[in-house]
Amino acid sequence: MEIADYFKSKNWGIADVFQIPSRQATFYASDDLDLSVQSRSFLCDDVPEGIYLHQKEAIKDFLNGENVCLTTGTASGKSLVFYSAAIEQIVKNPDSKILAIYPLRALGKEQEERWIVAMQKAGLDARVGRIDGQVSINERTEILKNSQVLIMTPDIIHAWLLYNLSNRHVLEFISRISLIVVDEIHTYSGVFGSNAALLFRRLQHIMGMLNVHPRYIAASATIADPGLHLKKLFGLEFTTIDSSLDTSPRHEITIRLVEPPDTKDMLSTLSSFMEFIAGNTDHRFISFVDSRKQTEYIASIAARSQLKENDLDSMSCDHLQKLSILPYRAGYEANDRNIIQKRLSGGTLSGIVSTSALELGIDIPFLTLGILFGVPHSATSFYQRIGRIGRHSKGEIIVINKGDIYSENIFRNPEKLLNMPLSESALYLENQRMQYIHALCLARHGGEDDQIRALINGDKKQNFESSTDWPSGFLALCDSERVGVIPVELQNMKAEAGDDPNHTFPLRDVDVQFRVEYKKGLQKRTLGSLSYAQLMREAYPGSVYYYTTRPYRVYRVKNSSRVVEVRHEKKYTTRPQTLPTLVFPNLSSGSVFSAQKHGELITAECNMQIREAIAGIKERRGPNETAISYPLDPSLGFYFDQNRFTRNYFTTGVIFTHPALNKAGVRCDVIARLLFEAFLMTIPLERRDINFSGDRHRTKAGIVSEGDKFVCIYDQTYGSLRLSGRILEGQTLKKVFEKVVDLPMQNENMDINPETILALEEVVNSLSESRSDITFNLSGETNRLHDELCKEVIMPGSKGLNIKNNNEEFFIEDVFYSPVIEGLAYRGKHISERCPKFDDVKISIPVNSLVNIPGESRSGLYDFETGEITEIGGL
Repeated sequence: MEIADYFKSKNWGIADVFQIPSRQATFYASDDLDLSVQSRSFLCDDVPEGIYLHQKEAIKDFLNGENVCLTTGTASGKSLVFYSAAIEQIVKNPDSKILAIYPLRALGKEQEERWIVAMQKAGLDARVGRIDGQVSINERTEILKNSQVLIMTPDIIHAWLLYNLSNRHVLEFISRISLIVVDEIHTYSGVFGSNAALLFRRLQHIMGMLNVHPRYIAASATIADPGLHLKKLFGLEFTTIDSSLDTSPRHEITIRLVEPPDTKDMLSTLSSFMEFIAGNTDHRFISFVDSRKQTEYIASIAARSQLKENDLDSMSCDHLQKLSILPYRAGYEANDRNIIQKRLSGGTLSGIVSTSALELGIDIPFLTLGILFGVPHSATSFYQRIGRIGRHSKGEIIVINKGDIYSENIFRNPEKLLNMPLSESALYLENQRMQYIHALCLARHGGEDDQIRALINGDKKQNFESSTDWPSGFLALCDSERVGVIPVELQNMKAEAGDDPNHTFPLRDVDVQFRVEYKKGLQKRTLGSLSYAQLMREAYPGSVYYYTTRPYRVYRVKNSSRVVEVRHEKKYTTRPQTLPTLVFPNLSSGSVFSAQKHGELITAECNMQIREAIAGIKERRGPNETAISYPLDPSLGFYFDQNRFTRNYFTTGVIFTHPALNKAGVRCDVIARLLFEAFLMTIPLERRDINFSGDRHRTKAGIVSEGDKFVCIYDQTYGSLRLSGRILEGQTLKKVFEKVVDLPMQNENMDINPETILALEEVVNSLSESRSDITFNLSGETNRLHDELCKEVIMPGSKGLNIKNNNEEFFIEDVFYSPVIEGLAYRGKHISERCPKFDDVKISIPVNSLVNIPGESRSGLYDFETGEITEIGGL
């Protein structure tokens, strides 16, 4: 049975079919380039027909002394330029070192052999080495010492190379770097990209101290404004070679937009389709889905027909060798990931179900079919995904309408698919938490700067100095670290880091990391790691957590040690009973970045606190779903004794307040979702970086009244990347709200009532009125914080967030002067201590450990002379 016959027999609909045509290669001679004999030898051996135009122009610009970045399509031969540039540097200076940086270990491992072959074709005796997290620490120095081309990930530069600057071989390597190659720079976005940008500047600072100034050559998928992205990422100027010069060949790709049959179990439908492909066609496929949970669920459904239940209850990973369809996502242990990648590259898998983790340029030669579950939200992501297919022959792409707002929008106008906007750089280098991670690594006493100064001349300066292009605020933070005066909200990070911030804080998340542990008898196995945000979706207390298709019950979450303990479970599925996300905007002076009024519409970008909470579990066993509320009954065999499992974090966002939102029947949650979707259609940022909610103001703030409803979008990153604030730029706000109104018209299945539509229209009408800047004058906001006789505190009977204890809620019973703390202190309990077994427990913490929850915490003034507390309003 052909795929088309399968669709017909299973009642799938075909919305549209079209082709991306093939393209013949056009070659150009390289004789007129001022290349060495070795480079010519490499090119004649590797590409005897000639090179493509974009390759020639990139090599020419590099030979002219410029930093170069190629932004041409997938499989267009960008690596050839890397090799040519490296060969030229080695020929000119045989003692020079080449540092090649790849964002993923798998990509670096794949490229290692290609670098070796390129050096051989050039006739160079230049050894190629690779150091990543899978290479033993004992082997690393020897590899570093003997390699002229060294392949690394940013993570290993952060956690090992710059951590070992006192090692003379590390110092010698860095002092001889003449070329830095950075591939796939479009992946340097969000938290990882912002951290990497600061890491690259740390490396530049160290090289500058050693009087080393290497050249850069980079490559990227096509993105919006690559020049700006490069400037933010490196602080350097680049010449960009774009796809207009791309003359590489391309195989024909057929794209089918398909509508699955109406079903409540979409993942089972998708899994059945994949099983059909694996069992009845010659295709090798890759399926891209949105989330880690989806990869696991779909692959585990497909695995049921291949493994018996008792095969699953073991410590081994034999199932990864047996299954024909496997999942792939971030967070796997190295050994598990290696098995999957080896089978994928070797062609022994029928298919792989992946998150965006396999969007990158890994060459998987056997893939002929791509399945996209939902429409990617940018042209960059779309072309990266379909670029995995048809690299060596014709390919086929199936785009499945999963029923979300974005997919529905494209399926009703299929011509939009090839005209989606390019992804935009999401780098925000002013995030204080991220800056402090790198300030600790670089500028703390005994840190990277001190190590280099000691090795050069034994000099250790009190003040931190640097000529590197650092973002605003970083140098001041370094000076604060040097003198030991850092903001209160960062002190917990300092304590957590100790003398080892390079290992305490990974580059890919500013959130705390939890380790998943599976124990059976005396054996223990680690099943990946999660951020706190991922924990709330996948591994909250009582949930069934999936890892490489295997289900495990979370029977305990240890917040203090950041460990998730699991045991083997049957293949049940769970989802959290989430409470509405609470948003606490901080409209006090110094916390509002921008505020305007358009008629009756009030907009404000400000600092805010976010509270996400889970009240229980919904568990599905076959066709039956059971709701289990917290606290959990001990007889269940898994443990949680609180009424809710909570995450509190600080970020920034944009709130929208309008009288129409207060009217009866208006669904603010629906408006918030539409606003979120329309914003990301206008500016295609990563969905994981932005979220949305509807809430109400809990206190009066200027022209905003207590109880007024608002909708908002906000950054999901702790500390914020200030991405949501882009909605207020130029004409963006108007464009977004025009889309908000238009989206319900395009989606007949959307649950939106007439009252909500009318409210939206009122909001949009307000945008046509003149704009004026506004301020929020909070009634209780005075200079009392500077009053020597009084101290602002949170009132007994109220609560705050303990910023030195993972932002856990703390309930205050008393405020007193503590000789031990040498200042004011609170006496009370954290939310995790408000249970019977802690009835007799009360702890004391310094007053500056707690922060107000805007509109929820009650504030007062503590009189140092009398010890009395007078309640105040307005905060």
